[in-house]
Amino acid sequence: MDWRAHDRKPVAFQVRVTGFANPELTASGQALDISESGIGVYLPLQFKPGTLVCLDIKDSVLYGFIAYSLPDRSFFRTGIELVQVLIGSSNTSQLLKAALKEAMPELQMTSPS
Repeated sequence: MDWRAHDRKPVAFQVRVTGFANPELTASGQALDISESGIGVYLPLQFKPGTLVCLDIKDSVLYGFIAYSLPDRSFFRTGIELVQVLIGSSNTSQLLKAALKEAMPELQMTSPS
């Protein structure tokens, strides 16, 4: 039985997640999927639920809150609820934009100035 509220679209992006209030809290990992509620990442560091974070994917910056961070072998399966996206112009960012538009059509995306 699948308990997920939203279908997940698989993705494969390298990501760097940094605590907004504590920039020393940072980890690089892999984005795994995107759903209507946010993005799933696999990280070597556990973040506390509710933490405001910044995600860097190539030349794009995404802001959100940690929804959960669950142990998975020696890493943590982490769900992040996205609230703002500054989308870059690289090929990777355009792929990210397309995936976000499909999964989260209501999410506001802007281009950095």
